[in-house]
Amino acid sequence: MQKSHIQYFQNTLKQYVKLNSKEFGMLLNIFKLKNYKNNDHIINPTEENNSVFFIISGLVRYYYLTEDGKEWNRAFLSEGMISTSFPKDFGWINPYGIQVIEDSTILVADFSDFQLLFDDNPMIERLQRRLIESILIKKIDRERSFLQSSANMRYKYFVEQFPQIFQRITQYHLASYLGITEASLSRLASKVD
Repeated sequence: MQKSHIQYFQNTLKQYVKLNSKEFGMLLNIFKLKNYKNNDHIINPTEENNSVFFIISGLVRYYYLTEDGKEWNRAFLSEGMISTSFPKDFGWINPYGIQVIEDSTILVADFSDFQLLFDDNPMIERLQRRLIESILIKKIDRERSFLQSSANMRYKYFVEQFPQIFQRITQYHLASYLGITEASLSRLASKVD
């Protein structure tokens, strides 16, 4: 693993908690560096998974797949973002897939290894709690946008808040994320531009 990857990971974690060098070393030891190509699936929908992800470079999408094969994007993760899929130990079957939509370099750890560090290390447990809080806040904001905002407002919000992702995704993926068709997205975009 390159020194720059390690430093990037450490600097990102500092936004959540301040780990000392021993704590960071223990955490770093459970992560493996993986390279994925565009369109690779990290996880298929309903596939059992037990991982924690840190995006070094690239872009991935979390998506739901309906019974009739329609995809609905739930989230996009780019550089410096951390996420997890909740393990089956939580009594939850993973309903979404994770797909790389740009060549990506990702640190991946087994969630059970991450969890083992909690028992002896309150700072790593605090890190996990803060990561979950961050994910929950994003989920609540997204849910609120669907309940309170028009498609036009959701589009404008996405463009303003996530310009680095907006420039990198297809119309198909953006429409799916906004909960609209590509034709509706084209009409919205032409009105805004």
